[in-house]
Amino acid sequence: MDGLGDLPGDERGQQAQADEVARLRAELDAARQEQEAFLRAVSHDLRAPVRHILAYGRLVRETVAQSNADPEALQFLDTIAQAGQQLGSMIDGLIQLGRIGSAPATPGPVALGPVLQSAVAAARTAAAAAPALKKSVAAKEPTSSGEGVASAWIDTVHWDLPAAEAWPVLWADAGWLQEVLVALLDNALKFSRGAQPPRIAVQVRPAPGNRVDITVQDNGAGFPAAQAGQLFQVFQRLHPASQFEGLGLGLARCRRLVARMGGTIGISAAPHQGCTVCLQLPAAGTAGPDAAAS
Repeated sequence: MDGLGDLPGDERGQQAQADEVARLRAELDAARQEQEAFLRAVSHDLRAPVRHILAYGRLVRETVAQSNADPEALQFLDTIAQAGQQLGSMIDGLIQLGRIGSAPATPGPVALGPVLQSAVAAARTAAAAAPALKKSVAAKEPTSSGEGVASAWIDTVHWDLPAAEAWPVLWADAGWLQEVLVALLDNALKFSRGAQPPRIAVQVRPAPGNRVDITVQDNGAGFPAAQAGQLFQVFQRLHPASQFEGLGLGLARCRRLVARMGGTIGISAAPHQGCTVCLQLPAAGTAGPDAAAS
């Protein structure tokens, strides 16, 4: 006997459903534990060789430099070091991406205004310190300090932000929301380096179903509209690394974080006409306590 024969029909059905839910939860927990074990193994087994490559590469470079060898040999070794550092960053990014699904969420009412202001400040600071921006502006003005010109360039960016009365309260994880906004603003700044003047607009408007649309728009390099869907895939880039730095992980991470918060994200663009990213999230008071924990 399965233990259900003595129960009335309705109770038997409810018990069977409860048993099925318990079974599925156990399978999900087992899958998460297996994934975490895999990520720990990847973290250790892939990071160790990269550390060895970088460490021995530094030793070889020091030896070659002391022997007054051909400068081209030093350039080759620098290229190896840069590639090793990039590989390490890619491994770190993949591990972090893989852990989003099991990361604990803390959803609740989040006022967009303070989070957006903090994200703008963080994006400005990061952009001003980015080596690629310093190199880019120094190339245009070789007699100037790259660092000083980078800060000056940041000051030329025209920001169009929503008025205080338009700031909604969202149902989200505050830390994840800030991370997503910083990533989107970082991209907007990065791809707008060639714009004269660079413009970044953030707009907020209500959406059907008690949700909120947040758009981040720039007037930068853009890309063909047909390629928009590729950008949310891992390691997908539409511009050469020599033109715009990056690993191709940022938007993939944003998509997963937004999904964990019960939202959606999309992107549209045209070549040399900028890019628009639309983020949609639940408004506060309309989502249950598990909206960001799914």
